[in-house]
Amino acid sequence: MSCLRVLFFLALTATLYGQRGTFDLKGSIGATSFVDEDAENHLHTSVAGRIYLTRRFSVEPEFQYLYQSSRHDDLVLAGNLAWDFRTGRVIPYVSGGLGWMRSRFKGFTPTFSSDEGFIQLGGGAKIYLTDSWFISPEARVGWEPHIRVSVGIGYTFRR
Repeated sequence: MSCLRVLFFLALTATLYGQRGTFDLKGSIGATSFVDEDAENHLHTSVAGRIYLTRRFSVEPEFQYLYQSSRHDDLVLAGNLAWDFRTGRVIPYVSGGLGWMRSRFKGFTPTFSSDEGFIQLGGGAKIYLTDSWFISPEARVGWEPHIRVSVGIGYTFRR
């Protein structure tokens, strides 16, 4: 059943992308700190594709890899929504979404992992360096309680 949902989502986004014609691809690097007990700092890396449904509203599937050590890392798959406040060379935006996180722990005991929901909300800005290339500093907060600060580099595909 979930395979049908994925196919439906892909067909829907492809149709909407065909109507709007703008797509951003972005890679980011930064830091994520889980603050629920002790601050657990992780190297944050992610890749995301933003599909514009209107001139300012978009959906953004995102894959994140959070590395703390050779004994602990996290994988996140999130579906975000984003709103651009204006158009131009500098575009401030808000973004937030829901997802799934798998934490993996390795050590002296057998390796184990845990799965849980993931929520994030934040904002940033796309700063265009050329007509297509941009950098994107941003900050987000979320649950499992975390704070994320990152900077991305991306490319806008237009028809």
